[in-house]
Amino acid sequence: MKRLIILSAFLALGLADSFAGLVPRLPNDPDLVVLGRHREYYMVPSDSGKWWHWGLVRAPVEEPRMFTQGFGDDAIAIPFDASGRVAFAPVYIYTIKPEGWQRLRLAALFEGVTAQADVRALFGRPTIQTRVRGYEVWYYEIRVYNPFEEFPDIRGR
Repeated sequence: MKRLIILSAFLALGLADSFAGLVPRLPNDPDLVVLGRHREYYMVPSDSGKWWHWGLVRAPVEEPRMFTQGFGDDAIAIPFDASGRVAFAPVYIYTIKPEGWQRLRLAALFEGVTAQADVRALFGRPTIQTRVRGYEVWYYEIRVYNPFEEFPDIRGR
């Protein structure tokens, strides 16, 4: 009897995680930007472990550093369901600060309505296409620049 209870508890926890989808929705999540019904996206800093925990490990994120002359990459991950529609809230992984133009483009996406052709018209070709937990995920790479990470020249300027 004790084994049956333990087994059913592990099974319930495993199924709850699998039915949660790609990105779990938590009430009052500070990273979730809600714009209306079926219009929301996540803005997650790159040093947060959230996006890694969600399985978005292929996101092309690179912190701007002195060795890259202050250039880096933010990423946007857009998950699609089997019918080719946006399945869950897209995830914007930023390094320095979120870009306003990218936020406007994310605001144009509707969960369950926006198709892959619409996303391609808004964002262009995805940098990386992969599957995560049964969903097709498109990653977009966004080039960013931090002038404070520039390597000084010979004269120290």
